[in-house]
Amino acid sequence: MKSPKKIFILSPHIDDAAFGLALTISKCANNKVPVTIINCFTITKWTAIHVDNKEINAVSLLRKNEDASFYKTFNGNINIINLDLLDAPLRNGYIFQEQPFQPNELALIEELKSLLEMHVDGLLLCPLGIGNHIDHAICRAAVVKLYRKIDVLFYEDLPYARRIKHDQILEHIGELEQELGVSFTNQTDGLLNCSVDKEQAIRLYKSQMNEEIASEIIAHLNDLKGERIWGESQVFEALKTILA
Repeated sequence: MKSPKKIFILSPHIDDAAFGLALTISKCANNKVPVTIINCFTITKWTAIHVDNKEINAVSLLRKNEDASFYKTFNGNINIINLDLLDAPLRNGYIFQEQPFQPNELALIEELKSLLEMHVDGLLLCPLGIGNHIDHAICRAAVVKLYRKIDVLFYEDLPYARRIKHDQILEHIGELEQELGVSFTNQTDGLLNCSVDKEQAIRLYKSQMNEEIASEIIAHLNDLKGERIWGESQVFEALKTILA
């Protein structure tokens, strides 16, 4: 008997999968497709708004509780794996990648690659790395190393994708295509077979949400009339089969 078809979503931080793919997750849940969220850099004290306790343990737990609240809104088989890696400000004091990967970051890429090999046995959705956040870049680099071994599609990092022009997104896609030696197409999943209000859902991440971030994510959704995913055409066929 074949194992059930599964979707895995690589989320650099708690909230990235939700910001980029809330409607897609809803569609999977409504189609009874098992979804596993792999949250990577979950040891953190980063918040977008003031919180009473900024200690690492308190913020990390707060964010995990927000994540659990988000996924409770779906009537589906959703599993959460928290890898409990240190996020960028705690590792090295910077967030955005302005230089080649440093030795500790190369080691993290290899560690994450090994963890993904351990956990992923289905189609993987990976962030594109738009926005130059070092943690997002590490996630993408780990997946690039596994690209020939698993089915991979890429989702747009939000709110970062909203902050650049469409031509810049295409340049980013072109660089990834060249790195992988492939050609991508894209697909925009809209509101059909979704049972979640994306704005209401992402606001469950209260410590990470302000009006600017919320408006950017929803504006991107409205402009595209859905959530845009990139990848090779045969992998989209695999996704279509899973959701059938």
